[in-house]
Amino acid sequence: MSSAPIRRVLYLQKSEVLVQQKALVIEALQSVLPEVEILFADSVEAVPRHEKVDVVITPTLPWLPAALAQLYDYRWIHFLSAGVEKIWEMDFDKTRAVMTKSSGVHGAPMSEYAIGAMLYFTKQFGHFHNQAKQALWQRSWLDELTGKQLTVLGLGHIGQSLAQRAKAFDMQVVGTQRTPRAIANVNRVVALKNIGPELARTDFLVCCLPLTEATRGLVDDEFLNQLKPGAVLIDISRGGVVKGDAVLKSLNTGLLKGAALDVFEQQPLPPESPLWKREDILITPHVSGTTPHYLERALAVFVDNLHAFQQGKSFTTVVNINAGY
Repeated sequence: MSSAPIRRVLYLQKSEVLVQQKALVIEALQSVLPEVEILFADSVEAVPRHEKVDVVITPTLPWLPAALAQLYDYRWIHFLSAGVEKIWEMDFDKTRAVMTKSSGVHGAPMSEYAIGAMLYFTKQFGHFHNQAKQALWQRSWLDELTGKQLTVLGLGHIGQSLAQRAKAFDMQVVGTQRTPRAIANVNRVVALKNIGPELARTDFLVCCLPLTEATRGLVDDEFLNQLKPGAVLIDISRGGVVKGDAVLKSLNTGLLKGAALDVFEQQPLPPESPLWKREDILITPHVSGTTPHYLERALAVFVDNLHAFQQGKSFTTVVNINAGY
């Protein structure tokens, strides 16, 4: 990428969202680029035709390819999402410009979601909620997180944020990385292909993996059958990594005690799905990453990349075309 200064930024967003975001975007960008010209577009038609911009900041909008085709030139695309699996099916040149993503933006909300889900099953909140609706006073012995093994599939920003919070509960944390290395708050780090022995000791399995060709359908019958009986599955990855049928089978056999599912192979989850009818499944509609602080954090990731660029360093959150994320 050329080292020329950043002077023009194009910000793409759906019209109903752009109205809410515009002021924050202007404030964030002008604080680090005082002389920048910021262009906004809420449709393909609003994109300036045959003009040159330095940066395009955008979600993974379905009309992104058409918007890029309107431009004469651009040097850098920054995605407002941490996951970029949607772009691989989009018709635009992925090698034409540097692409960065908003890695880390989900660390706090999604790790908190996972902790909440673990507590939901450990403290039987669903069971007691059902009792309360019947005005039924019936005590039960509860378990605790202390000393339990948490196995995290994917020790990226989310997985590491979860490990940090799990350590506050005195849990044993194991996780996977493509190239295993020592990580703070994690007792053992292994390659995904070597996770089998750890699954046999797992009390809580949290899936934080991106959706790639290598991870699609990864958590299937064979994978879940390696788990310690009575484990709990929490899926905050992307729909398609975990096989819903495999989850149902594991619940029916008692291999899984429960599951918290925030993502699904088909979204929205169809009303006829048998997953809805299970009291041992906590279903949420892909909300684990939502937070009122999302945009400011995503823009902060852009600013971190901008500072690296201005200092002649490598971008901090580059999209890895070969890895698919």
